[in-house]
Amino acid sequence: MYKSAVGVVTCNSAAYIQEWCCFQYLSGFDRIVVCLDRCTDDTFNRMNGLPFEVREKMDVFMNSPHIDSCGFQYRGYQHIYDRCKGEVEWLAMFDDDEYLYDSRKRTVNEMLETIPADAGQILLPWIKFTHSGQMLSAPPDVTRLRHFTKKENHRTVECKAMVRLNNIVFNDVRGGWYHCHYADVRGREVTFDGKDCVRAGNDKHPCLMTAEHFDTCLAHYIHGSMEDYVNKHKKWRIEKSGYSIPLPFSQVAQKVEDFVRAAAVQDEDARMEVYAEELIELLARGKERS
Repeated sequence: MYKSAVGVVTCNSAAYIQEWCCFQYLSGFDRIVVCLDRCTDDTFNRMNGLPFEVREKMDVFMNSPHIDSCGFQYRGYQHIYDRCKGEVEWLAMFDDDEYLYDSRKRTVNEMLETIPADAGQILLPWIKFTHSGQMLSAPPDVTRLRHFTKKENHRTVECKAMVRLNNIVFNDVRGGWYHCHYADVRGREVTFDGKDCVRAGNDKHPCLMTAEHFDTCLAHYIHGSMEDYVNKHKKWRIEKSGYSIPLPFSQVAQKVEDFVRAAAVQDEDARMEVYAEELIELLARGKERS
């Protein structure tokens, strides 16, 4: 049985999918499970260009095309669970712009060695890396981790979870994945240091109460430029409608105004450099294959 796996439901992520997969490989996940959801760009071909050692850990499949009450993401999560159950002990569900960060540069499996046997899921502080103050997206040869230079400076943050699959409780139409950040499980909720952690807030936005465990967190790269910000909202519009609808100019103008306003906020300067050089080397070998 594999110790760990990471799953993602992704749509039109060709620009950064190689970086995401290589980072999960460097983080030490035993399996990388990718559910392609209505992709219309070059995402699949970009994954074929990954180095061999990354590709041999991957399981790539297409999300089921029908629409149901669970939504695309939850159905994708369920498919990932079905592919991992009985083969994987711990499963993390990350988005394609989220990266596990540990300041001590431990692999996932090394961190899992500290988790008590009665733990049902591990809660990760969800740290948002935001605008870099730039207008245009990064050139293709600049990694996302180096393009983003700001992060939100909060003492209380939302969380996401890594789940012990045998502990999931299936209690509604979405199975155990009744929230995109965590699951309904039996057992304790702990941090990656093996300490009990209390979730606070409502079901939609659970929070960690303190910043004491931020040395191990999930870094969320929301948008690195005004161009990224506007394009991401276009993507949301496509995902919600199921087909492409141009974003009205008035909404584009509003998003530009939102970005300018956000850029004026004094965020903390930060850059996540863990695996930076190894990541660049892996991506370069991937380009040689393409």
